[in-house]
Amino acid sequence: MNYVLYHKNCNDGFGAAWVAWQALGNQAKYIPVQHGDLPPDIPDGSTVTIADFAYSRDVLLGMYERMESLWVLDHHKTAAQDLTGLEFTTFDMDKSGAMLAWEYWFPAQSPPLLIQYIQDKDLWLFQLENSAEVTAALSSYPKDFDVWNTLSVDGLAKDGMAIQRAINIQVLEHVEMATIRNVAGYLVPVVNATCYTSEIGGQLNASFPDSPFSAMYFDLADGNRKWSLRSRGEFDVSAIAQTFGGGGHKNSAGYIELMK
Repeated sequence: MNYVLYHKNCNDGFGAAWVAWQALGNQAKYIPVQHGDLPPDIPDGSTVTIADFAYSRDVLLGMYERMESLWVLDHHKTAAQDLTGLEFTTFDMDKSGAMLAWEYWFPAQSPPLLIQYIQDKDLWLFQLENSAEVTAALSSYPKDFDVWNTLSVDGLAKDGMAIQRAINIQVLEHVEMATIRNVAGYLVPVVNATCYTSEIGGQLNASFPDSPFSAMYFDLADGNRKWSLRSRGEFDVSAIAQTFGGGGHKNSAGYIELMK
């Protein structure tokens, strides 16, 4: 049986799963995963692909021994050390998880525009026209393969104009509620936010230029707390996230704080 594990609650992660679904269809099971959770129970001898995510080196080596096949596609800075030297990985910080998935399953074909837009936002490049609007509209749809199959970039760009305008207002409202708190030994702006964390974090960093990064959090149903960290320049928030069992990139990372 084929299993595709992908980064949970993330357009890039689901984009990678959507690519896999186009290649494998109903011949695979698609399971969202995140840092802080145990790996799903997968039968020995299965074929497993992990996209836009990576477990620790020890966990991956254990899976590799048990599975018929294992391949890991990731681009997060915090995974670099764990994946170094492993023969069953594709790692590239200059590409998004969805783009790595496309190149893995469809190496001879050019990536669709939607995958290009997902990468443009996930890497915080914004080099494509209406990039923020397209991805804002994309986030308004459920993460469902059949739904994503009906979406067009032109339609998303049109719908996303009003959505992005509303997001901009919500971002400013969150920034006004921020307070300075101690996070991992640093005094930084902190605000409760369940969504738009990159946008809020970017605005907080601009509004509080003397702070090395910004932090957003919300409480999960299980009682634990999810933190999102955003920085600019050379300050590496992924190093902070990694100390708490999380991961991410230099300027964008997160972790789950165990509250009990």
